[in-house]
Amino acid sequence: MSIDRNLLLEKLKDAFEYDYNIVPVEDNPGLPLVLRADFHSRGEGYVLVKSAKIWAMEANEHLYLFSADEIDEETAKKCLDYAVQDAFSKVVPHSEHKETSCLAVFVANKMDPEVLKLIRRRKEYRSYKFGLHGWSNLRACAVCLGEELVVTNKAGSCLKNFYTTLLRSESK
Repeated sequence: MSIDRNLLLEKLKDAFEYDYNIVPVEDNPGLPLVLRADFHSRGEGYVLVKSAKIWAMEANEHLYLFSADEIDEETAKKCLDYAVQDAFSKVVPHSEHKETSCLAVFVANKMDPEVLKLIRRRKEYRSYKFGLHGWSNLRACAVCLGEELVVTNKAGSCLKNFYTTLLRSESK
C-alpha cells in the first residue's frame, strides 16, 4: 500500500510543533525545503538558590525537512550543504554550550540509490575549543515512501526508529 507523502508531512509537522519552534520558510533557496524548525534546551544545577549555580548546559537542534516526489543526488547534496551551512552558522560556542545538531530529513516517493548512499556516508562534525565549548554534528535521514525504507547516517541512527515506526503506522 502506497503512503501519501502529503499526509506524512502533515503528521511530521504536527509532531514537530509540540517541541520545536516552527520557522516560516520565506527565503526559498531553490531547494525542496518544506519545513524549518528549531529546538532549544537549557538545563541548570544549583544549590539552595538559583544564584548558586553549579553547572549549566545548552543543547540546540535545527531541523530541515526536504520533500519532493523524487530526489536525485545533486539535489540531496545541495540540500545537505545548505542545511549544514545554515545550522552551523547559528552556533554560538561558549562554556555552557553542549551541542548543536543539524537534522536534515528527506521525504520522497522515489530516491536514487546514490542518494541513499550519500545520506549513509555523509558526516559533519565540529568541535569548539577541544569540546570544552561543545560540538556540532549532522544527523541525516532519508525516508523513501515507494520502498518504505528509512536510511540514516551514523549520527542520525537514533532517528531511524521514529521514522520506521511512523512508516509502519501509515502503511496500515
